[in-house]
Amino acid sequence: LLMVVGIYGLCVPNSFIIQQSFIDGFLKFFSFDVWQWLFIVFGLFQFTALRCESIIGRGVAAFFASSLLIWGTLNILVYGQWHFSLVAWGIFAVINLYALYRIARGIEKRYELL
Repeated sequence: LLMVVGIYGLCVPNSFIIQQSFIDGFLKFFSFDVWQWLFIVFGLFQFTALRCESIIGRGVAAFFASSLLIWGTLNILVYGQWHFSLVAWGIFAVINLYALYRIARGIEKRYELL
């Protein structure tokens, strides 16, 4: 989801969904392109961490992904109008928070070389 949102935002910068998500609201402290590149970079990092099966990498990726998605969800909820991306972003934020919870609790403990 992170990579798709970032790529979509760069390809279609005048989209209603992207305007409501990033330009309006409290996320104005970064430029529009910075937000898109953050989504792409953290999406790629999360994809890589999941492929490598590193618990630390997965935890860091889940933290950054949930942080970005929570910021986006709150921005749409407070300053935007209701649309489907609010539900999708909220669900993916909860999924990442649950993954972070499982890692922090040791449920996903694996033996890895560091």
